[in-house]
Amino acid sequence: MNRILLLCACLFLFAGCAKQPVIANLNPRIGEQPVGIYGEPQSVAVIGNDLRKTADVVVYLSDEPPTGLANLRSPQDLISERLTAGLRSQGMRVDPSSPVVMKFDINELLVRVTRPKMLYVAEGKTYITLSVENRGTVFTKSYKREATKESARRPDLPKLEEILNSQLAEIIGMILKDEEVKELISRR
Repeated sequence: MNRILLLCACLFLFAGCAKQPVIANLNPRIGEQPVGIYGEPQSVAVIGNDLRKTADVVVYLSDEPPTGLANLRSPQDLISERLTAGLRSQGMRVDPSSPVVMKFDINELLVRVTRPKMLYVAEGKTYITLSVENRGTVFTKSYKREATKESARRPDLPKLEEILNSQLAEIIGMILKDEEVKELISRR
């Protein structure tokens, strides 16, 4: 009986020493895009910038000291890839030398985990500014999403990644469906 108790105590001790994740892996999924939105072969250049002060996409402020996790891939490359895929599905040709430029700036992309009282609070914020320039005409728009989730246990990384994935997917979808963006890109 004593051996069983000792074995259980060791398991609990080692379970508490489990390795914490050191990097996030965001992977927003955009839905199917309607084909043929852009008729004649048109092109656009897609450029992304990350204006955040830190590369972290998740910060556990409840940890002592606070733990920050960066993303496996740079967020601007990830967003650029998803926008490019969506535009191509819609019939657009993506070309870095195009006179039409779609530029986005990542102002905020972060989930903060705090524990102000008994519950853990995960606050996710995504803020992206988009500008489209076509032969001297510029259109700028901001896209913001926020979400807050509470839990009794420390939230696992996949749940925190899902907060940002859904925000990014929603923003990318809004950009791809935005009529003002489509109109300016199509203008000749």
